[in-house]
Amino acid sequence: MVKREVLSSEGSLMVVKVQIKKGFEGDTDQHPEEQLSYIEKGQVEFEVSGKKNILSASETQYIPSNEKHRVRVIEDCVIIDIFTPIRQDLLK
Repeated sequence: MVKREVLSSEGSLMVVKVQIKKGFEGDTDQHPEEQLSYIEKGQVEFEVSGKKNILSASETQYIPSNEKHRVRVIEDCVIIDIFTPIRQDLLK
């Protein structure tokens, strides 16, 4: 249901392509890295610190360091996530 591909992890930046199927509801996540999510395709609902925001293609969502967040997929989507610093847990 979720497919991740690390596109780049150089310097202090990481770019990850994420493909997620309609109906997916993620668990609440929290990490020290800042995150910027660009919606390449589809529609998703981000919940960041209790505030919900529906995003469509070409829109972005910023997630500050250590903020609780989750995603609900409304339409099959492709998201480009940018993290700083690099999320070491995604390199395993």
